[in-house]
Amino acid sequence: MTSPTNSQIKEMAILAGTERIALRITDLCVQYATGTLALSNVSLTLRQGEFVAVVGPSGCGKSSMLRVAAGLLAASQGSATRSTEHVGFVFQDPTLLPWRTVRGNVELSGELRGTRRAERKAKAAEAIGKVGLSDVAGQRPGTLSGGMRMRVSLARTLASQPELMLLDEPFAAVDEITRGRLCDDLQRLFVADKFAALFVTHSIAEAVFLASRVLVLSDRPGRLIGEVPVPLPYPRSPQVRFTSEFTELTAQVSTLLTDGEKPLRAKKKKARETAA
Repeated sequence: MTSPTNSQIKEMAILAGTERIALRITDLCVQYATGTLALSNVSLTLRQGEFVAVVGPSGCGKSSMLRVAAGLLAASQGSATRSTEHVGFVFQDPTLLPWRTVRGNVELSGELRGTRRAERKAKAAEAIGKVGLSDVAGQRPGTLSGGMRMRVSLARTLASQPELMLLDEPFAAVDEITRGRLCDDLQRLFVADKFAALFVTHSIAEAVFLASRVLVLSDRPGRLIGEVPVPLPYPRSPQVRFTSEFTELTAQVSTLLTDGEKPLRAKKKKARETAA
């Protein structure tokens, strides 16, 4: 008798109601006051302990979807339901307070929640250690590199011990070498802490390296046009990026993105011809 695969086990757990859903987005539409429709009827499910990446063209509503999921933006239609209030949001910019030390910035979320001083300091020290910054805990952000500042941002989020992590292109502003190292760090933290993660990026390679599934959105208004499962086991070595399986997976995502843009290009071409 053949043993079930990991994906089949997960499907059976969902059907049996034993696997927890961290985030469920249903028929989500986001339209701004300007009339711009950013997202159109997007639905997805994120399980606890699962890492899902979302890729798509600029302006397709990826960040809007994350903000609705976090409760920072109201949905125009549809819904985003979380199973937990322990949510961490990592923005594109580290958004650190320049007058506070690394330790002080990481402790901030605990201060705002009213966590006791001793507990707050212990959690901050643990989070700073996880991102490898214990030796600069007393320094201020202005003395740190861009990659180190982003690690401080990650540590600040980890200190709140989130069950759901929402990450909005957190590595977009750093160089390629630093970006790769930060991806390695994030994957290690995910494997250790087993939070659920919804990760928005423009980098196909980054998405495939980190995620168990990659979702592809179309051009604006963003619609879900495809999904690529990533069967690579965790933890993933940086060298996995050079394997044929990794290359094939990135090609699948790239093809979905390219094919998804074809109808839009044809529509724009027809509009130009009609106008002429």
